[in-house]
Formats: sequence, structure tokens, C-alpha cells
Amino acid sequence: MNLKRLLLAFISLLSVCTFSAKAYQFDQFAAPYFEMVDASFNKEEAYKTVAFVESHWRVVGNKGFDQSISWVERQLQSAGFISEKIATDASRLTYRFEERPLKNKTWDPVAGSLKLFSGEEILNFSTNRNMMAINSYGTGGQQEFEVVYVGSGRNLNLDQDLKDKVVFAEGSVGSLFRTVVENHGAAGVIAYNMPSYTKPEENINSIQFSAIPRDSVNQSFGILLSYQAKEKLKAALAEGNNKIKVNLNTKVYNSKELTIVAELRGSKMPEERFVFSAHVQEPGANDNASGVGALLEVASASARLLKSGQIDPERTITYLFGDEIVSTRRFIQEDPARAKGIKWGMSLDMVGEDTEKTGGSFLIEKMPDPGAIWVRGVEKHTEWGGKPLQKKDLKPHYFNDLTIAVFENLGERKNWNVSFNPYEGGSDHVPFLSANIPGLLLWHFTDQFYHTDQDRLDKVSKETLHNVGTGALMIALMLTENKPVLANRILLEASTSATYRLMAELKLSQNAIAEGGERDKERDILKTWSDYYRQVFNTVLDLEPKGNLFKENLSSTQDALMGFTNLMLGQIK
Repeated sequence: MNLKRLLLAFISLLSVCTFSAKAYQFDQFAAPYFEMVDASFNKEEAYKTVAFVESHWRVVGNKGFDQSISWVERQLQSAGFISEKIATDASRLTYRFEERPLKNKTWDPVAGSLKLFSGEEILNFSTNRNMMAINSYGTGGQQEFEVVYVGSGRNLNLDQDLKDKVVFAEGSVGSLFRTVVENHGAAGVIAYNMPSYTKPEENINSIQFSAIPRDSVNQSFGILLSYQAKEKLKAALAEGNNKIKVNLNTKVYNSKELTIVAELRGSKMPEERFVFSAHVQEPGANDNASGVGALLEVASASARLLKSGQIDPERTITYLFGDEIVSTRRFIQEDPARAKGIKWGMSLDMVGEDTEKTGGSFLIEKMPDPGAIWVRGVEKHTEWGGKPLQKKDLKPHYFNDLTIAVFENLGERKNWNVSFNPYEGGSDHVPFLSANIPGLLLWHFTDQFYHTDQDRLDKVSKETLHNVGTGALMIALMLTENKPVLANRILLEASTSATYRLMAELKLSQNAIAEGGERDKERDILKTWSDYYRQVFNTVLDLEPKGNLFKENLSSTQDALMGFTNLMLGQIK
């Protein structure tokens, strides 16, 4: 039986379902949400927020972070959100601050420069604002140091006098600091460590931010180099010019951690919620001023739609702004009753990219599915990287397929490239998944300016902010408005996704066997995907669909899946 006949067989199996293909066409379900949200989302306001936040160097507790949080509060107030302190039971739009003392001191970069002994300046904070490693202390004015180059990677030449000297190496600044400052009495460190995807030989002035350990005893410093600065320093050393002039001005002080939580309270099931999260820290525009800007406008658009009577979510939508992973994890863990009601989580992180400048594309990072175990076919890890998963790590849920369907539909309407990647972690979707809550990441990669001081406002696209914000709010509204047709729409979309995925995996398995692959392994892959989707279909019950139609559709879809799986396995006996 060829693939075409196999697909027809599956369609025949699905025909026992009570679905009406025309009535349940997904784009018809999505279209009203698209038209409503797309018209309401103000990309200019989102961009204005990105511009404000990006202008501040942000780590948790510092001036730039706190000013960004204050900006969010002012915009929420303008949109109609009121403080929980003055809210009543009838208030639908509220926000609150959560404030806690920081365990460790915060850090502010103020000014800095690195010069060769000749006086030639090779770095200045005004143009390279990532030149000072986070947690560096100031030098108390310009100071002269002897600089010692100790090599690259792990094979460092440390068998020399390093005390009171500045040690230069190619590798991690934090690791270098721990080795030579803490153990050899060095005065400070200089490091160059730019990944290949940042194209350092093209972007010669780019520096990725990094940190050194907090060290209140030595009060030392770390300096990070661009490719150009690294080459100039190495050339000077090769000529025997081993003196440098360093002038760093930073502030290290006690502070507090601020998180702001806004909510659109559900009308019928307020204890159940969809939670958005966008972290405020990190100094870049796309990472993650763009997430703050997009989410703030998602909240504002939600408020406008509510006040105009265009929406009336039954469940609560929460908008969380704070410390990456930390604030989200705390929101989940601090209140067990609240955590029980969190049904979906979505992280907005690096969502405003002008991809013609940055490279890469918009990505939906999926919850762990078999594509993260067997990375093949359309599956591809980004340069950021991901570790292989095991079957026990899988998180079957319709949230994957729903989100991909919404954004692919949006991409077709906007002529905008939408893709996805297997689970990799590293952002605010992780705490949701760790708590067994469905959680996804919206982001971009590969970004040649990722974590560099070239990640500025000119790399941000208003249209991308608009597209991502529209899709994110569409999904939140679909799930929180809880219209009677919702469960059947999602089940049909999941079954369609299952069909195409299983067909693709069968073809990959047949090709693998033809090339000498193990039949048992390929059967295992197909069985795992089938079992995954069987569980995905069952998760739709979490929406508590009413009436018998859904139960009939679910039963028929599961039967069709089982029959189709047996047909597939029969192809690779």
C-alpha cells in the first residue's frame, strides 16, 4: 500500500467521526479572533515600550530594571488596570506589585574604557555597553595594569606570575575570573568569547554580555572584548606592549526585586487562568525589551476589547513581568491553590526581530514531543542548543498543535514566516513544564546579535511585534472565552496534525529501513508518536466540553488513530 492509499485509508477511518469538515474548518474558527485582535493591537505602542526599556541596562533590582517596571505600571493604568489595593470584587482589570529584598546586591554599569598604553582607546562603554562583565567593581579612576595573555579554552598557561596583573584569555570570563582572581591574586580579567553564530569577524564590534562571580572581598573586574578589540590587544602584546589603562565606573548596592502581575479576571471561572510571562532583565532590545513591549500591548489590547464588549473571557488571563524564570516559578509555587488553576503558560522572549537584519525566523518552541527524542525530518534544534530527551520527558498536550495552527494561519494571512523547534528550555516556559503545566515559548533564532550590545532598537520590527502579539492574544482568548465549539475545533486540529505527522514519520522510517536502519527502532518511533497523539486527544477533556458530541468525536478519533497506526506498522513488518 503506497502513501497516498494509506492516507485515503485514514481519511476513511476518520469518516466515522461526526465532524463536519466545512463547519469545523479551523481557519473559520480563527478568523473572527484574528480580525478583532489584529485591529486592536497597537504596534506603535508596543514599539514605544521596547524603545523605553531598551534604553536602560537591566539586571534585577538595578535602576534600569525598576524604571522599566514603573513604565509597565503607568501603561497598565492608562489601559484601565487598577491596583488590587483599591479594586473591588467587580473589578475585571487589576494589577499588583510583588516586592522582595534581593539576597545579593544588584549592579549598575555607569561608564568605562579600555586603552592601550599608547593611549589608543579600544573599548568605551558609550559604544560597547557590554564591555564590563556583570558584577564588576569600578577601578576608582583610570588605572594602569600589566596584562598577561594565558591562552584559550581550558589549556591555559597559568605557570607564571599573575598577582596584581590583568589576565587575558579566550574563553569564559566567569571561569577565568574564578581561576586567576580567586586562586592566583590577579587584579582583574579580560576575556574574548564570541560564538560563531554571532559572526564576530563581520560584526567586529559586537560583545556578548556575561558575568563574573560576586566578589566583595577582592572587588575586582572583568572586561569583555569584541573581535576588533581582541585583535588590537593581541597585536599590541605581540609587539611587547603589555601595559593597559582601565577606567571603570560601576555601582554595586543593596536593592529589591520587583515583579508586576496584571490580570483580566474571568467572568465564570476566575480561578482558572492563562498566564503570559515576559522577563524584564537583560540589556538588549529583542532580548527582552521586545517581550515586555509585546506583552504590555497584549494586556492593553485585552483591556480595550473587554471594555468595548468584544470579549468576555470566562477564565482569567494573567500578564507577568519580572525576573526570568524566577518570577514565573514563584508565581506557580507560592500559592498551591493558584497553581492548580494555571492551565496554560506562554513565554514571550525575543519576539520583535527584524529577521532581515538579525537572521533566523520566528519560532514556536514546542512542549516536549517525540520530535525532541528523534530529531529528524522537519525537526531541527537551533544553534542555542538542546539535549536529547527520553520518553519519560514527553508532555502530550493539544497546546502544541493549537499554537502552531494559529500562528501558521496568521503567517498565511500576513505573508510571514512561521516555524517551530523541538524543546530546548532556557526561558519562562520552563517553570510551567516543571510544574506539569502546558507551557510554550515564542521567540526567534538564529540571531547574530543575540546577547550582544548590537541588539538595539534598529533590529526590532514593529510588524513582528504586531504579528506575535496578535497570535499570542488570539490563543489566550480562544482558550479563556471557552466557546462551546472550542473542544471540537481543537480535537479536529490535533487529529489533522497527527495525520500529517504520522504520514511524515512513516516515510522517514521507510527511508531509514531502506538504508539499513533497524525495523524495531522505526516501529518504536511510530508507536511513540501514535501513543503521544492518543494522549494529546485525551487532554482536550481538560476543557470540560459539554454534551455528547465531543465524546463521540473523541472516541471515533481514537479508534481511527488506532486503525491508522496498525496500517502504518503493517508497512514496515
